[in-house]
Amino acid sequence: MTNSKMKPHHDMGGDQAGPITPDRPGDAIFAKPWHKRVLGLTVAGGAMGAWSIDTSRFWRESLPKTDYQSFTYYEKWLAALTNLFVAKGFVTRDEIINGLPSGPKQPLHDAALDADRVLAMLAAGAKASRPELTKPLFQQGQKVRTCSPDATKRQMPGHTRLPHYAADKIGVILFYHGHHVLPNSNAHFLGECPEPLYSVEFSSADLWPDGRAGDVVIVDCWQSYLEPLT
Repeated sequence: MTNSKMKPHHDMGGDQAGPITPDRPGDAIFAKPWHKRVLGLTVAGGAMGAWSIDTSRFWRESLPKTDYQSFTYYEKWLAALTNLFVAKGFVTRDEIINGLPSGPKQPLHDAALDADRVLAMLAAGAKASRPELTKPLFQQGQKVRTCSPDATKRQMPGHTRLPHYAADKIGVILFYHGHHVLPNSNAHFLGECPEPLYSVEFSSADLWPDGRAGDVVIVDCWQSYLEPLT
């Protein structure tokens, strides 16, 4: 099995980070008022059904490297959402630049949420579980090896939820969660393609050179991310 050595710029899981300041009781949920508006716009726009949550994630990952690394969290969300609205014909580049209507375009879908409905939609969420179509290939306690992230993508460039730090590693099946929508296909309008989803436990010492023996990391992996260890 070939493991890609090129880690994409958006895959920052497992990287060294600076000092972390824990949240305190009473801290504001949003650091700035416009953060709340961006989240609301994302939920309202997603309700139209023109794209999925996995599509949204892929478009955030697809921002240029310089933008992705310099933007704050909600700046990434806003930039990707803007790009999606332009790509789908709901707004034009000129309208974004000038802040003025610029002629006919794709009308917003009737399912787009008004502001007063966003909170309820956010609280309700959307289930990603689906009926079991096949029996799971792996059992609790079984050792497996992860694929390379590129090997799990349904198109290139593509979306995957397998982090680079857990690629080509040996882990143990901890839980089986039933069938869930496969983000790798759903992000690109290739169908939900539900697959068995597992929690896989890895030793920290196997993931990083400075990982401590006895520490573990648990990663949720779809079945197509895994190979039986022979």
